[in-house]
Amino acid sequence: HLKQQAAERAALEAKKQAARMEYTADNSRPKLAVIFGDGMTKFATQTPKYARKRGKKETAFFENRVFGVEVYCGPIAGEILVHTDELVRGGANFTIEVHR
Repeated sequence: HLKQQAAERAALEAKKQAARMEYTADNSRPKLAVIFGDGMTKFATQTPKYARKRGKKETAFFENRVFGVEVYCGPIAGEILVHTDELVRGGANFTIEVHR
């Protein structure tokens, strides 16, 4: 598992480098762009709304999402961090909106 992750990270770094360095033959514009998004599900970032109660009752949670996007294209290199709370809902739709 660790070897696979290391290989995937190395491949992503190679793509980022290519997006920064490879230009068209006349050197007027970049050939490639890398837009890489990654996020955490609402379950990875649960924060209790109230102190935990002893017993069988479920604890209420704030829904909290963090989504990051890296962009590389020639001289453009940037990162965008998007943080939402329980007012913005929707997993796949949320991802689409961030990329748009």
